Amino acid sequence: MRRVVVTGIGVVSPLGSDIQSFWGGLMDSQSGIDTLSKLDADKYPRPLAAEVKDWDQLPQSKDQSLNTYGQAVGYSVAAGSMALSDAGLNIDPNRPNNYGVLIGTTMGNQDLVERAIDRHDLQEDQDPAIVSKTDIQNFSPAKLSAETAKRLAMYGGSATLVNACAAGNYSVGVGFDRIRSGRNDVILAGGADPFSRTCYTIFHRLNASTKGPCRPFDEHRDGMVVGEGAAFLVLEELQHAKARNAKIYAEVTGYALTCDAYHATAPHPEGNGAVRAMEQALKMADIETADIDYISAHGTGTRANDESEAIALHRVFGDTLREVPVSSIKSLIGHCMGAASGFEAVACVLALKEQALPPTANTETLDPAFPYPLDIIPNHAREAKVDHVLSNAFAFGGNVASIVMSRYE
Repeated sequence: MRRVVVTGIGVVSPLGSDIQSFWGGLMDSQSGIDTLSKLDADKYPRPLAAEVKDWDQLPQSKDQSLNTYGQAVGYSVAAGSMALSDAGLNIDPNRPNNYGVLIGTTMGNQDLVERAIDRHDLQEDQDPAIVSKTDIQNFSPAKLSAETAKRLAMYGGSATLVNACAAGNYSVGVGFDRIRSGRNDVILAGGADPFSRTCYTIFHRLNASTKGPCRPFDEHRDGMVVGEGAAFLVLEELQHAKARNAKIYAEVTGYALTCDAYHATAPHPEGNGAVRAMEQALKMADIETADIDYISAHGTGTRANDESEAIALHRVFGDTLREVPVSSIKSLIGHCMGAASGFEAVACVLALKEQALPPTANTETLDPAFPYPLDIIPNHAREAKVDHVLSNAFAFGGNVASIVMSRYE
């Protein structure tokens, strides 16, 4: 069986667009959440956002050819370039390779449509044709992975997975399968999403946005914070990585994809899909619940999600759940849609490498309605012995993806 390892990571995040800023911010409980600036904050009653603040400091921001695409394409190219550089992969664009690109997203290039609307201010008496052919061509979510693959000279196939908030984990899981089956030696896998007026407004209309700090699993939690960015892992077949003497962060050992098919936006109240995904991922990794040293929760801070996830965790781990640290980095970087589980996968890789766990910020009183107390690593990072981690991602439509990563030996 071909083994799959992680040899590179890259992020464009609300905490900063480099690994040091991202991980250091998590470890220091720094918040990437602030007052909304990319839209008119006066039009929203709960104007908090987790925005990328340093895009103009990245070399890709100077590339005018990226301006015809949605912002997520730029984020993907930037974070993907960082990940490949971190992996020490110097790809010759003039030579064939079987390196692939898989990108998960929620909104895709929706911001491109919003730009066109703002630019043309369409009215009923205007010609719709003034929306350019380029706008229409570049709107497709497929452009995320195709353009990233082209610019990074990765010729082994590309795909965009539109699985909402679980899409980053979907990409890692599918990439794991493609390498293990022998189709690819390297996959750039993760997620990317732009800041979108459509997305921001949708969550406000759903009354899912918080009025104050994002406080996952807290008794008084009242919602999430919409974010943006991109996060990628370089997945690589073990012998391919060893042949070029690559550093190895961690090993992907199992994953599972399930679907509740329960409701368009609400999770199953008993967490049925989450239970199946966690159990199947653990089985594929050939480990027991007792082997898990950390759980990266989906942990949005909404009432329905956190309760469903807590119930599902207890159903899988039973009374031993109190001994397993669980945290949600969304309390610090917001909910970055398709990029969310990409960021969480990067955090899990770093937890394995650094033998430390990121905290859950802002949570003061654990919801007493949960079936069992959770060790949420409140407010402060923690050193720990970390051999196996479980990362959960849940999405609208009941899409669920769980990944197991392990310390490489």
